[in-house]
Amino acid sequence: HSLNFLLLHLDRDTTMMASRSAVSFVLLHVSIILLILRNDKVAAWQIGSNNGSRVAARKTNTVGTTAVSHHNPSDDGQPEITSTPRRELLFLIPKMAAATTIATATVMTLPQQRALAAGGMTADSARDQWKNASPAIDELLQNWSTEKWAEEVGGGDIIRTKLGQMGTTSPLFQIEKALKALGDSDYVDDFIEFTETGEEFMDALYQADSLANSSNLKTGSGKQTPPAVFIEQSRKEVEKMQSIAKRMDAMVK
Repeated sequence: HSLNFLLLHLDRDTTMMASRSAVSFVLLHVSIILLILRNDKVAAWQIGSNNGSRVAARKTNTVGTTAVSHHNPSDDGQPEITSTPRRELLFLIPKMAAATTIATATVMTLPQQRALAAGGMTADSARDQWKNASPAIDELLQNWSTEKWAEEVGGGDIIRTKLGQMGTTSPLFQIEKALKALGDSDYVDDFIEFTETGEEFMDALYQADSLANSSNLKTGSGKQTPPAVFIEQSRKEVEKMQSIAKRMDAMVK
């Protein structure tokens, strides 16, 4: 009963969640050990009782002059496999362990839940990544070279790499996860506004990436659209990203 009482009151104080979770975990396993010891005694008593019952239940039926006895394999010294409480308890232990894992997960602190939702990224690391992402966008636009990239085979991949869509070196790599973690953190006061603005940012990023990728592809069997057209369209989307990023910068403490 004390174990149930503890588990029912775990969520009353979030600052004590972790310690209470540890206590419940220990109590549960102590209970399992006590149950095993108790059921060993019960099993021994049941086996002795069953043996006595078998002797008492042995009957001799007389048919004519022939005595027929009911024979039990255990009377010949052969072991009989029986289902004991201890055996049944051993089958329940994995299920009890799984329940313990679930109970422990339910007392995860709010910051831990947020970090898990964002792929394990912390608020601090998300903030640091965002602070590096904005300058990366500025640098990309400052060094934009439409003609050069249009002449190169796969020149649009340079843009895609800078946008974090190819490779892992850009600060914009997995920026969506960073924005998720940042929006849920104390670094942002208005979660809704930041989230909606972040969606605008990601839309512009994906559009810029798609256009940059189109510059590497043939557009059909007829007259081809020059790669420079797609690269310039991509640049306009990156400029949108830059504008949105400035608005988001003002929302982050």
